[in-house]
Amino acid sequence: MDTPFISNVLRADWYWWLVGALTGLWLVPLARIIPRKVLQQAQANLHEWQGPGGGLEQPAPFARRIWVPVVNAALWAFAANAGSHPAFLAASLLWCGVASMLLLLALMDWDTTLLPDWIVWPLGVMGLFSSALGFTSQSLLASAASAVVVLVFFGGFAWLFRRIKGMSGIGGGDLKLLAVLATWFGVSGVFHVMILGGVITVVWYLAWRQLKGFCSEAGWPFGPAIVIAALVLGM
Repeated sequence: MDTPFISNVLRADWYWWLVGALTGLWLVPLARIIPRKVLQQAQANLHEWQGPGGGLEQPAPFARRIWVPVVNAALWAFAANAGSHPAFLAASLLWCGVASMLLLLALMDWDTTLLPDWIVWPLGVMGLFSSALGFTSQSLLASAASAVVVLVFFGGFAWLFRRIKGMSGIGGGDLKLLAVLATWFGVSGVFHVMILGGVITVVWYLAWRQLKGFCSEAGWPFGPAIVIAALVLGM
């Protein structure tokens, strides 16, 4: 992102910032409501689904009510600025929705290590729809094929890793999220997301363990790093 582009984003129309911030406020409670309903429907023990964010039994940090709306508003402003021409308004609105859904997934995964299908699969449908309308760099057929290739490749890697090491190399939710991102970015884009996401999650994990400590009962999620990488590369 160059300086003029960032400057234009900072001067974006106020209603994009406002609507983005208000939407961000809703993301905070939704990040607890959705996983709770998913786990309750599955009759799962809430205590067993715990990430670095503390799980569903801990209150959401107050700071989250500040930084989530700010980040979401910034994402909306970038998306609106990139497609400010009326012809691109629909694409801008679509990318705003995608950014908010990815942020929501990151929050849920951080708290619970859960990436609910309720959010993941609609993202995939939106990716296919966007490709059909020409909002992405690939056709509808290429978008669908990319998702299949990513699913088979990383699914095969996870199966092989489990056979050799006896444990999962990548979670099912992460695998589905990567396949869904392939409908937007293609196979090469997802590989870039994986590389950047891998670096982010290693640095993040080491820093968090050193500064905050880490509960032995909690799992470390890969989803937030995938989301950050996707947003960085997608902008």
